[in-house]
Amino acid sequence: MIYINNILKIFILQCILLTFPLFLKSQIDTIHLKEVEVKELYFNSPNTNKHQIDNFRLMHSVSANIGEILSYEPGLNVKTFGDGSLTTVSFRGTDASHTKVDWNGMQINSAMNGQIDFSLIPALPYNNLNLFYGANSLITSSGAFGGQVSFNSPDFNKLSPFIEIKQEVGSFGLYNSYLGVSSGKKYLKSITQLSYHKSNNDFKYFNNAVLPTQEMTQQSADFNRINIFQDLIYKKNKNEFSLHYWQANAERQIPQIMTNVFSSQHIEKQGDKSSRIFGTWNYQRKCFDLTLSEGVSVSELNYNLEQYSGTNLVTYINSKSNEKSYFSSVSTNFCVTNNVHLNSSIKYDFRNVNIYEQKSEVGYNVKNNVIDAMVNLDFNKGNWYNVTLLSRFVKNQNFEPAIIPSVFFKLLPMHDIVIKTSLSHNTNYPNLNALYYIPGGNIYLKPENAWQSDLSVKYQKINNETELEFFYNNVTNWILWQPTQFGYWSPNNVRNVISKGLQIKTICNLKVNKFIFNLHGAYTFNIAKAKDKEFVSEQLPYLPIHAGTASLRIRYLNYEFCFDELIYGTRLTSNYGSYSHLLEPLWLTNLSIMSFVKIKKSKLSVEFKLNNLFNTNYQLILWRPMPMRNASIVLSFKI
Repeated sequence: MIYINNILKIFILQCILLTFPLFLKSQIDTIHLKEVEVKELYFNSPNTNKHQIDNFRLMHSVSANIGEILSYEPGLNVKTFGDGSLTTVSFRGTDASHTKVDWNGMQINSAMNGQIDFSLIPALPYNNLNLFYGANSLITSSGAFGGQVSFNSPDFNKLSPFIEIKQEVGSFGLYNSYLGVSSGKKYLKSITQLSYHKSNNDFKYFNNAVLPTQEMTQQSADFNRINIFQDLIYKKNKNEFSLHYWQANAERQIPQIMTNVFSSQHIEKQGDKSSRIFGTWNYQRKCFDLTLSEGVSVSELNYNLEQYSGTNLVTYINSKSNEKSYFSSVSTNFCVTNNVHLNSSIKYDFRNVNIYEQKSEVGYNVKNNVIDAMVNLDFNKGNWYNVTLLSRFVKNQNFEPAIIPSVFFKLLPMHDIVIKTSLSHNTNYPNLNALYYIPGGNIYLKPENAWQSDLSVKYQKINNETELEFFYNNVTNWILWQPTQFGYWSPNNVRNVISKGLQIKTICNLKVNKFIFNLHGAYTFNIAKAKDKEFVSEQLPYLPIHAGTASLRIRYLNYEFCFDELIYGTRLTSNYGSYSHLLEPLWLTNLSIMSFVKIKKSKLSVEFKLNNLFNTNYQLILWRPMPMRNASIVLSFKI
């Protein structure tokens, strides 16, 4: 109960601070714009923080995956094994399984490990990418202790008919293509997007895991990825129908780690396939909104490990994993009065997972059903003080029901300052691998629980914006995989993790004559420690205490220059710091120069990219090398 008392004290202090402006008469004359009220905020994100990703990076992306885009956002820790390899994202010191990802409202996390491989999701130019930190994620789903990534189809209201082609070639056999076609008129619109990403990934690096240190070339690391997106929308009167389709295929080889380059050669491959289709019907009246959604997803993961024994190639692992899911939801939004809004939803998620390893002839076939219901009341006190009460009821067929309450406050002491604070409980259920994997699955696992609180202050002018956020997360029954005496790993509820800190993000825009300057900066301070029985760990693995990013963009006539910095502090690589290898502080610099010309309604551009400008030899995951200086050139044509 001590941690609950601590978080309640923090939350009560935040609420007291929020009440001060209520008694300051000097603030009354600043509340003069009724237009501050935006109805969509109540329907989509009442009093919660929704962070929209800067579309500049998306619009200029050809080869990037969403993980690369998110690495420039505060409070996020992106762990990647390299280009085209496994990439995970965690928020504010939590685990990758505590990050939930949805596509147009349908959760796409794997039911097997609870995670999502962000390297398989391309960063498309016209899609929308939003973040919900901490408790704010409860507006969309439960279980996201860290936060939620929302990956949505393009906003058709902002799209006009076009055809766009992008082609990128670069170092290490990099070859990327993008095709986008948008068509339609007032009532019926369509957009088709195709993304292809390929690389030999055979870069040079300095291997400091062997003595003496040697320059080597990464081998057996090639990959290719293709994604097809098709979105249709039909609007008529108060009805809107939309249909979304996503087909993904990826093949990749997994290279040896740096410590094993002289061991016997092996061939390690992974193939990923998925098909998703999702449809919605939305009906809107003046004070009422109804949305029905249905979705189906089928995915397949094949993993194969072969190793040479003399001159013969022997299969050690041949695993096939299939996952089928069905998603259905109903949501309503109703204006009780001008100042009170009632929002509710109920979601049903069915998963069927079948895993089989042919060599050892083991696996599991499990079906799982989850119901997640939500209701919230949004009280709007004029234009300057709002309160939202939210509660979720979640029933997983393998566990007892969970009730998840939360409360959100929003205060506008002045028209250019917004203060928000929240307190919530949250529950995350064990994934199916943790329960049933052979060997090691533990059917006696308990759900993970968390108390979350945060406070944000946002200052916004026409050309400048700064947001400061404080956060505190206390997670109990944290699931940790540990080695056993039988030679395999098994998960247990052994941890209590406390993660706290702050993050700040600032945006500044300036125009001087014909020059346009755009500066983005972010900084995160995050301390996260775990208690395993009587042992208190040091900082959690791969989580820097200090991290920051900076981007400067300069536009002059038909030229654009972009300068990006990515900074990480020292990172531990294991749970126990005294026995951990350290990853040294990292400072990466990327730059790009683009020139474009417009001919009537057409636009032609050429962009040159130079990554890792100072040729830094580094690792993001221990003994997994990353590319040193590399370059690419992008040609784009839009009509």
